[in-house]
Amino acid sequence: MNIKALNLAGAFLASICTAAATATPQVTSVTMAQPGPDRRVFIDYTFTGADAVITLDVQTNSSGGAWASIGGVAVCNAQGDVWKKVTNDGSTHRITWRPDLSWPDHIIADGGARAVITAWTLDNTPDYMVVDISAAAQPNTQKYYPAVDFLPGAIAGQTGAITNNIDYRTTKLVMRKIMAKDVEWTMGSTPQESPRDAAKEATHTVQLTNNYYIGVFEMTQTQWSLIDGDFPSYFTTERSLRPVEQMSYNRIRMANKSNTAAAGAPDWPSPPFADSFLGRLNARTGLDFDLPSEAQWEFACRAGNGDGRWGDGSDMLNVANETNLSRLGRYNRNGGYLKPGTWSDPKSTWGVTNGTAACGSYLPNSWGIYDMHGNVREWCLDLGNNDISSLRGATYIDPGRTNAVCRGGTFMDDRQNCRPAFRASIPRTNTYYTNANGFRVACTAGLQ
Repeated sequence: MNIKALNLAGAFLASICTAAATATPQVTSVTMAQPGPDRRVFIDYTFTGADAVITLDVQTNSSGGAWASIGGVAVCNAQGDVWKKVTNDGSTHRITWRPDLSWPDHIIADGGARAVITAWTLDNTPDYMVVDISAAAQPNTQKYYPAVDFLPGAIAGQTGAITNNIDYRTTKLVMRKIMAKDVEWTMGSTPQESPRDAAKEATHTVQLTNNYYIGVFEMTQTQWSLIDGDFPSYFTTERSLRPVEQMSYNRIRMANKSNTAAAGAPDWPSPPFADSFLGRLNARTGLDFDLPSEAQWEFACRAGNGDGRWGDGSDMLNVANETNLSRLGRYNRNGGYLKPGTWSDPKSTWGVTNGTAACGSYLPNSWGIYDMHGNVREWCLDLGNNDISSLRGATYIDPGRTNAVCRGGTFMDDRQNCRPAFRASIPRTNTYYTNANGFRVACTAGLQ
């Protein structure tokens, strides 16, 4: 491959900024060159204003003279001052890109390519955040990518990295930005959904006050073990990518590794107890992970689709064997609960085609989030299961409540329990269907 004459000062995009307390970051110059025989491309830039998250794209004008991106898969192996928060210290920052590894056999005419640097304000960071949770992880080293195809694959140039790269369900968490602030939407179910609990699922208008990130996948057994050190789940066959289950609300947020509740452990909005799973996760990453609220969970599950639809926008058919649901998650009609026998059967007899499914086995919803219908119930912050229609999206907390809310349904449930509006009230100490309760995490990470 030969890329020539790529000195492109000023070929940049300024960041899109929401309200910020400090000066908006502005990229001031970009140069791009391939000076040596080793095919490395050096992209240098400077910027002014506040510290920013920096992302990269490369465009060519080979398609009819119009500039067009070569795609995230081709540039995601870039290293240096990119995909992360960069401090504006007045110096020139460098990115090193290896197109020979991820975009081979391309010859570009002089002036036919340009680097596009975007500086994102720290309260409006890119759509995807990838967080290292391995034993070697360092706090506040998360990476950011502007779209799903920018996530690095296990092999350079690999497509579909979010499911092909096993790291994203083992040693890393992938978080999807949800732009929910001040968006008016309808929470709950309508009479057209059958069956429904009209009292618990009353329709009401909601406006959330913050944007947030939510996990693209349910927490897997491997991810749990990296933080908590054990494998507590019922399903042991090919366990690494299956969701962690047998989870109680208290163990996730309010208890130590032995599942002993801390004395005086606080409810939300106080942060998770330091020795809980979430407390240790936050200490390792430097972020503010917690369970999502019911409203955050349902907004992400619906993914912009209205009542009477699954998360990918397909219609609820209101029949027992939902072909539309079968594409989106494991439930009792597509393998989840078809195992003959009883729960007393040895765990080893439950294969991967029964019980829970490996996270990401089915299609995602319209916002690229997996397994929000079926697989395992997902704990939310809210305590109780009362009529929440007057809250307009606020988290319901009553310290006297012994139950918390789970959403999404399970591998053993009928289709009606997998609807976006379905709400289950379960003891916080989790003595009910213990092998069906899991969770995914949410995080603000500075978003406003």
